[in-house]
Amino acid sequence: MSAQKPQDRYAAWLHYVNEHVRLLESGKSILPGPTSEPRPATTSAASGRPLQVVLCSPHPDDEALTGALPLRLRLELGATVTNCAITLGSDVARREGRLRELESACRVLDFGLAIPRDPGGFESVNVKTRTEQPEAWAAMVRTLLNTFERLQPDAVFAPHAEDWHPAHVGTHFLAIDALAEFISRTGRGAIPLIETSYWHEHAQPNLMVGVSPERVATLVMATAEHSGEISRNPYHLRLPSRMIENVRRGAETIGGAGGAAPDFPFAELYRVTFVNGTGQRPPRVGGLISGPAEKFDWAAVLDQFRPPEL
Repeated sequence: MSAQKPQDRYAAWLHYVNEHVRLLESGKSILPGPTSEPRPATTSAASGRPLQVVLCSPHPDDEALTGALPLRLRLELGATVTNCAITLGSDVARREGRLRELESACRVLDFGLAIPRDPGGFESVNVKTRTEQPEAWAAMVRTLLNTFERLQPDAVFAPHAEDWHPAHVGTHFLAIDALAEFISRTGRGAIPLIETSYWHEHAQPNLMVGVSPERVATLVMATAEHSGEISRNPYHLRLPSRMIENVRRGAETIGGAGGAAPDFPFAELYRVTFVNGTGQRPPRVGGLISGPAEKFDWAAVLDQFRPPEL
C-alpha cells in the first residue's frame, strides 16, 4: 500500500503526463529539413559481398517511419540499403519538393535511392488497378522487376496486406508480384519479404527489433526532412511514442501472452515472410526479439523463420 496520499499520487502522474506534452511541444522548435549534407552514423564494414536490402516505400517518409531494421542492418552488418520510391505522392504539384525531401532523408539514413518509374513514381498503385487494369499492373511489375534485377536484393521490405492506405496495400502486392517474377527469371531461391506496418497494426508480427535512442533520433531527423508532410501532420514528433507502444504490444504478440516487457524503450515490429517463384510463403511459426544492445543476427532470423520446404 502506497504511503502517498491519493492527491499527491495524482499530482505526480499529472506531472508525468505533462512532461510528455512538454517534450512533444519542445520538438516543434527544432528546424525541419531538407538539409544538404547530414553526417550519417558510422557503418560496420561488411566481409565479402554486402547484404543487399531494398525497402519498397509507398510514399516519401516511409523509409524513415518504418526503416529501423534496415538502418540497423546498414550500421551493424554493413548492408547496402536502397530505398525504392514506389510513388512520390498523389499531389503532382508537390512531387518535385517531395523528391528533394526524400533525397535529404536518404542522406540522413545513408540509404541509396531508386525510383523505378523516374521521374514521377508510379501512379495508382492499389488493389483496384491490380484487379481491374491487369495490363497497367503488369507494366508496373515489369518496371519494378527491372529495378530488382539491377539491385539484386537479398531482402525486400514492403507494407503488409492490411496496412489500410491504398498505396501501402498496393505496394505490398506490387513488391510480391515483381519479386516472384525476379526469382523465376534468375532461378534464385526464396528471398525474405519483411512486412512493415504503419497505418494499421500487423495482426501477426513475428520480429521485434529494439532500437537505441541514438537510432531513434536518426529516424526522427530523417522523418523531419519531409518538411512539407510534417507541416500538416507531425509524424516525426510522435515517432518515439509509437516505438514505445511497439514494445508494449510486441512483448506479448511476439514474446507470448502474459510475458514481461523487455527493458528497452523503443522497438519496431515486423513480420518475416518469404517469396519464391510462385508468390509469398508463410514463415515458420514463432517469434524473435532482438534488443538494441546486441548485434543484429541476420542468419538467426533466416534460420528462425524459413519454412523447411524452402
